[in-house]
Amino acid sequence: MAGSSKENSGDAPRKKGGIKSAFYDLLEKLIAYWEIMAIYVEKNIHLFLRNLVLSSIWIFSALFFIFIAFVYVSYGIFLSFQKFLLNGDPILSSFTTAGIFLIFAFVLIEIVLKSKK
Repeated sequence: MAGSSKENSGDAPRKKGGIKSAFYDLLEKLIAYWEIMAIYVEKNIHLFLRNLVLSSIWIFSALFFIFIAFVYVSYGIFLSFQKFLLNGDPILSSFTTAGIFLIFAFVLIEIVLKSKK
């Protein structure tokens, strides 16, 4: 029996403290894990924010040009009504253009609300 106790004690020195020491080791490992996770999250947040800023620049630019295009299309429709249909009356052609776009907006809203159900 004396030989077997020497073999056990020679393998690895055992830490003193028992459960308390094991609990502290667990806490150290958890802290190290959360530090690594914080670094990982920070790196991914930086990548996400960089991609968000770059994509938002392109999206807002595209939306701006789409808005400009719609302004010119609506002005073209207005001029078409004024010249060809309403004998040069700007007020009536303005109301007609606004009414067509308003009806178009209500139709699109109706389509969106029906698809939500």
